Amino acid sequence: MNDSILLAIDIQTATLAPIIGRRTLINSMNLVIERFHEKNAPIIFVQQTGYGAVSSKVNKCENDFVTRKSRPNAFSSSEFNKVIKTMDRKSVVVIGLMSNACVQHTCRGALARGYSVTLISDAHDSVIKPLREVYNKRLSKKGVVTLTTKEYLLSK
Repeated sequence: MNDSILLAIDIQTATLAPIIGRRTLINSMNLVIERFHEKNAPIIFVQQTGYGAVSSKVNKCENDFVTRKSRPNAFSSSEFNKVIKTMDRKSVVVIGLMSNACVQHTCRGALARGYSVTLISDAHDSVIKPLREVYNKRLSKKGVVTLTTKEYLLSK
């Protein structure tokens, strides 16, 4: 974790609203967020323009970074790139919304830029439930490490 950045993708009021099972999802996300806080490791909350603020249900702290994007891949945002480049880390851990859109595009963007990527398999989701598992498998085949929240916390 010492060389990882947590990317919390689009955990916003409007993106969370349609998610079925969001309480369990938020709990998983918060467990990962809290582990990063305990280790004083950086967190970037990435917001999709037009979808509201970072949800008050997630444990965001004052020291966490917040950037905005207008496209699915966070790496397409110059604001995001300025922030992540200052951190000089080699790996990212990804949680957030939506599995089939911004989560998978950001994971692919990170791989393309040479980051090692860990996707927390039960801390991202979509309004179409089967898509989470579809993208866990697809991204794993591309080189993304997929771990459950429990597996990740036990490894760190």
